Amino acid sequence: MKKLFLLLITTILLTGCFGNENGNSEIITSNPNYTVYKDADFSISYPKDWEIINKNTFTSNVPAETIIAFRNNLKNEVFTANTNISKIQIPKETTSEDLGKSTLLKSKESLISFKELSKDPIIIKLGETEIQTFISGFEGKKSTSDPIIKFKQLYVSMKGFGYVITGAYLPYEDESVVKMIDEMLHSFSLN
Repeated sequence: MKKLFLLLITTILLTGCFGNENGNSEIITSNPNYTVYKDADFSISYPKDWEIINKNTFTSNVPAETIIAFRNNLKNEVFTANTNISKIQIPKETTSEDLGKSTLLKSKESLISFKELSKDPIIIKLGETEIQTFISGFEGKKSTSDPIIKFKQLYVSMKGFGYVITGAYLPYEDESVVKMIDEMLHSFSLN
């Protein structure tokens, strides 16, 4: 349970200063505005001008389960929009739906002013296998002095591992940035 809490807090912590090395992953250009980040286990499209923050450059307060983060190039002194991917070991029988429900419950317990906003079904493909899951939308804040942050999360369970892809942004974020986060979540696929 502590790991799920750390996954949520990761998004809030990723507004700090990190470097941007690409590590051992392959980066492939897919179109003029987006690039595909390809890891051994997954791939995701992200806006070409967003910063990549990898495990080698995380500070000590970022949970070990966080694999990679992408941060908007337009920084905000209150909160900078970002998307991160975390991977945790889970029981093999855990479905993506179960992973999502337990992650949402932890978010509800740990965030102040938690409010669930949406739940949209999505299918992730792995070859010919289809994984039914959902993208949840919710908002909340870490402490009473923090701003409300909106979150969108995708949950994928496969062969004893859970992937939680989290996009986070301010409620008054430019609609184009929110659309970029949506496109990132919808582009996630397992290799």
